[in-house]
Amino acid sequence: MELLRVDRVVKRFGGLIAVNDVSLSLEKGERLGLIGPNGAGKTTLFNLISGYYKPDRGKIIFKGKDITGRKPYEISRLGIGRTFQIVKPLPNLTTLENVAVGSLLKHPDVDEAMRRASEILRTVGLYDKRNMKAASLNLPEKKRLELARSLAIEPDLLLLDEVVAGLNPSEVDEFLKLLKEINESGIAILMVEHVMRAVMNISERIIVMDYGVKIAEGTPDEVASNPRVIEAYLGREEL
Repeated sequence: MELLRVDRVVKRFGGLIAVNDVSLSLEKGERLGLIGPNGAGKTTLFNLISGYYKPDRGKIIFKGKDITGRKPYEISRLGIGRTFQIVKPLPNLTTLENVAVGSLLKHPDVDEAMRRASEILRTVGLYDKRNMKAASLNLPEKKRLELARSLAIEPDLLLLDEVVAGLNPSEVDEFLKLLKEINESGIAILMVEHVMRAVMNISERIIVMDYGVKIAEGTPDEVASNPRVIEAYLGREEL
């Protein structure tokens, strides 16, 4: 069952075409990777899907509804959560309060939002840190908090923007295990990532962008052996 469809989307910034006629689809519960060199247009595409940018052309359909150009809060309410490359928790709030802020979108009652936030912190392994100020968390913990905040809106789709960047190999493995558990609960994942081991491990299918254009799509093995992909991206990174 199709959950998300991006149909021939274009985004220009002056004379630069950051996303050029890109289409993709994502099934309910699927794990889709999005890779490409720096400047390929991956985060711009995320910003289009999540409503931070409005496309110059094309449509974005989510759960059968046209969400093209809608505001980020409207898209969040429909069920798309996202993380950001640079984690920016609310530093003076506790870990629990950070997540509860997001839970208020679906649960206006504060007590219920706090209860739901506690459940999410258990899921991501931060319950024991629930009363700590977010500013005092280390990087792996802040990454988990960023994920928890995106889960707080109870999404059908998570847009994950370099969620394992800066983590060591064992931390990456732990984070991937957590993501697979979240996915098994029925939440689809669209993941931008430069850590190739991570994206190849978790993705059922991968799309490759270069200079704003989609240049390949397939399974991890198909993408890894595609000469155009190797030239554009994979040859610059060690798998």
